Amino acid sequence: MKLLQVKTKSKFISLKKNRMLNIRLLFSLSIFIILNSFAQDPCGEMDLLSVNDTIICNDESIVIFANNGFQNYNWNTDASTQGINISFPGNYTVTSSFFTNNLVTNGDFNAGNTDFNSSYNYSATNLYPEGVYAVTTNANFVHNGFTGTGAGNFLVVNGSTSPGTEVWCQDIQVESASSYNFSSLVSTVAGGNEALLQFSINGVEIGTTFSAPSIIGSWDTFNASWESGTNTVAEICIVNQNIGGGGNDFGLDNITFTTLCTASETINVTLGAQANATIFSVNTLCETGSIVDLNAVDQGGVWTGNGITNSTTGLFSPASAGDGEHLITYTISSACGATDTVIINVVEEIESNITAVTELCSNNTPILIEGLPGPGTWSGAETTGVNTGVFNPQTAEIGENIITYIPSIFCATNATHSIEVHALINPNPELVSEICFGQTSELNLGEGEWNSYLWSTTNTSSSITVNISGEYAVEFSDSNECVQEIIFTVLDKDDCELITMPNVFTPNNDLSNDFFIPIEYEFISQSTIKIFNRWGAVVWNTNEIEKGWNGKHFNENCSEGVYFWLIDYKTNKDVYKTISGNVSLFR
Repeated sequence: MKLLQVKTKSKFISLKKNRMLNIRLLFSLSIFIILNSFAQDPCGEMDLLSVNDTIICNDESIVIFANNGFQNYNWNTDASTQGINISFPGNYTVTSSFFTNNLVTNGDFNAGNTDFNSSYNYSATNLYPEGVYAVTTNANFVHNGFTGTGAGNFLVVNGSTSPGTEVWCQDIQVESASSYNFSSLVSTVAGGNEALLQFSINGVEIGTTFSAPSIIGSWDTFNASWESGTNTVAEICIVNQNIGGGGNDFGLDNITFTTLCTASETINVTLGAQANATIFSVNTLCETGSIVDLNAVDQGGVWTGNGITNSTTGLFSPASAGDGEHLITYTISSACGATDTVIINVVEEIESNITAVTELCSNNTPILIEGLPGPGTWSGAETTGVNTGVFNPQTAEIGENIITYIPSIFCATNATHSIEVHALINPNPELVSEICFGQTSELNLGEGEWNSYLWSTTNTSSSITVNISGEYAVEFSDSNECVQEIIFTVLDKDDCELITMPNVFTPNNDLSNDFFIPIEYEFISQSTIKIFNRWGAVVWNTNEIEKGWNGKHFNENCSEGVYFWLIDYKTNKDVYKTISGNVSLFR
């Protein structure tokens, strides 16, 4: 049996004997998508709605959900959600679309350098000069100036300086008069000008020129739709329109060419008359009290529950029910029937009592005090609600607070309760400190007696030592078991970095001044150095500056003379800076 989930203005109703009511109460929709062979029908048959034709009752609304698993939902009500709320009868149609059966072969490049065409030259190990590509898992493997990885293999390109050079192409068989989507992930693997990619099908550009991401190593997605018309073959191509030699280096991955499928389905909703089973409220009763005539908005239903002596008229006997809470149910069985429940509290005269803690800290959140045997009024220090019994220790007196509870039901006495509020014992630590890269700072609460510690680093000791800037919270308790939290702030100190380079070195293997290395090198987390000859050519570079340059280029001694050096480094606050200078090489 399929059930329909509906959302009513009163309560959810459940009448298992009436199939139509069950359909209105719970609409459990599941999706069954029957796909034929993609060679015959790439879209297949989509089942958007599991149940058609239902009833909506007066003063109610139902929520109709389309089946799960679709990328989008568009209703004739202009809604675009999976489910819609319906308050009026009529026909409701949902339409959905999705992309399926990627037609690109080896679009993720996990099969390597195969199944596509390119006007670029291929190299498996070295992307130099421009106009060369590779298939790899890490751009740095094929060019030491490149950065970036994919989910497995991806295509890494050193952008060509020749205009209109095709980076990647593939011929695909398509169905005429069909809709398709062309998509690719694009990344930037080196600084400089970003690549400007143009996507085309059968020589016709689609979409606008797409700029690769400005952030190195990140991925953006190109998407464009295409209608096949009379075409049965699509030659899809990616061309880099940027012909600059500086930068213009990028990656491609997850190239897809998929079919756009659509379907729609309609449900018919008719109007029924909604019954109203709302029960009029009943006060708390004494066990020795009179029989009560229960009433509801609409008549003709059946009353059930402990203490009901007449299921048709709704007579309730407190004596027959006995003391306690009694759940009474009133059910109207009809096409748009309804159910309501009420709890009738029957008590005997007893001593009332208050259920609450006896101790709180002044920073605890307000608590709800429970009074038995039932609802009542509250008074006393810091009870913020006469009828709610909320006690707020944050504004209460430090020390003893007396709370009084007066039950508003019959047959109960008053009760009092005492709550002791403890003041917080506050530490006085140094909350702000500064560090340079590589330094540490000890964080502690200072003098005082504390029972426990829990740092935001999960450490439970009385102090922690940190070497990274940021905020560090510690939750601790005092001798009264009062818990509080303070936050330490560790800042990156300005102008920590120190790099001093020599202006001369003698790489003659006499074990004295044989390497061009920093004289001072402190608080640096990342740096690179390049050495240029007087013609501006790079003769040596490394990101391990502390090892120094031995005065050679490709294991050949460089001639004596003046060389220019350039150091790029990251500051204590993750800002990139550059310093430069000259060094004289003597042998």
